[in-house]
Amino acid sequence: MEITFQQLASWYEDELVIFETDMDNKDYSTFTIENYKRDILFFLEHLVRHKEEKVELEYTKKIHLTLFMNELKSKRGNSAATRNRRLTAIRSFYKCLMEYEMVSHNPAADLKSAKEKSGQLPTYLEKAELKDFFQQIDTVCQDQYVKRNKLIMGLMAFAGLRVIEIHYLNLSSILTEKKGIMVYGKGKKSRYIPLPSVLFTELTDYIKNDRQMPMKGYEDAVFISRRGKRISRRRVQELTERICKSLAEHHVEHWKNKKISSHKLRHSFATHLVRDGRDIRTVQELLGHSNLNTTQRYTHVSDTQKEQAMAMEISEYF
Repeated sequence: MEITFQQLASWYEDELVIFETDMDNKDYSTFTIENYKRDILFFLEHLVRHKEEKVELEYTKKIHLTLFMNELKSKRGNSAATRNRRLTAIRSFYKCLMEYEMVSHNPAADLKSAKEKSGQLPTYLEKAELKDFFQQIDTVCQDQYVKRNKLIMGLMAFAGLRVIEIHYLNLSSILTEKKGIMVYGKGKKSRYIPLPSVLFTELTDYIKNDRQMPMKGYEDAVFISRRGKRISRRRVQELTERICKSLAEHHVEHWKNKKISSHKLRHSFATHLVRDGRDIRTVQELLGHSNLNTTQRYTHVSDTQKEQAMAMEISEYF
């Protein structure tokens, strides 16, 4: 029997409610709360998978955490950064349960974090690759969703939106006079993003002529699923995966080894801004980074750029 997140939420309702309430009282952002809850559900699913019944959290041991972390690495392919974030969520979860006397110990307290690679360059798409990527949307998507899906990918690749920001984007966030959007990102922070003129025109035309009919309660959502609700984060991620898989299957050789996710489109946006000479502070504001150090990782120089810089004529000196 496959255990669903809904079943887990029912079994661990008290624990999850007090954890969410505690985070909300501490002014955690909506994004952090939702990410932590999802991470906890992944862990709970791992705990109960073979027993197919609720496992009391009081009896969780360090070995259960170790096995879960290994599964994230070996089977899910999670990076060290992702595994560490999930470990942080589990530590916080058990710490909260201890404070409210729901468990007596925190099995994650002494578990060491994975070693993250320093200086690793973000994966991104070159402009020619982005063109191939967008052309492939016509192949993998049904006609009625092509425009919607190109806009979703376009807002990540050419405006730097996160998947969660695509999910929460509202009609009321579109600034018609300024031809841009107001995005609500991490840490409950908002930022104004002026859109490229073509992207803004396509967005407004989609809303006027192609947007799916929303269900009651979702009238303000920009991107609507076939069921009439906000398009889910997972659906956006699956769409990106399908496009890359299709490119690999259509004999585009180098796509077979590319690990491109929705977030890599945001990396591409940032990388091209920096390479085109845009001011790093402007890039920081567009991405919604609170720390400039986070933005500076996009200032990496490719081998091709090095080779072009060194292609100088110096024969007269020898």
